[in-house]
Amino acid sequence: MSNISPEVETLVRNFVGSLVAAIEADVARRLHGVVAFALGAPAASAAKPRRSPGKSVARPARRRARVSRQLVEARKLQGQYLGALRGLKSADHARVKALAHEKGLPAAIKLAHSIKR
Repeated sequence: MSNISPEVETLVRNFVGSLVAAIEADVARRLHGVVAFALGAPAASAAKPRRSPGKSVARPARRRARVSRQLVEARKLQGQYLGALRGLKSADHARVKALAHEKGLPAAIKLAHSIKR
């Protein structure tokens, strides 16, 4: 004989029954998706994405920030500078970096390219 009260036993049975039903429904949904995919059904109807109950699916679209022409040129120059530094020995790297601080990136890029050759 069990030491569990009838009310608790009823609650547990109801919970286990609903849990089993939810698992069976999920398995049936997954199997339906696999079979539909195997038969060549479109991907959208084969598997629906999961989502948490109560959560919104739609997210606000992010707007792209406007980038000025100056920023584009600065980024391009920075990329050229970093590319020119690659493969330099540490002493040459220090020379190019010092020149970049003194005279700017274009002069440093020229020096780095001349060292590589």
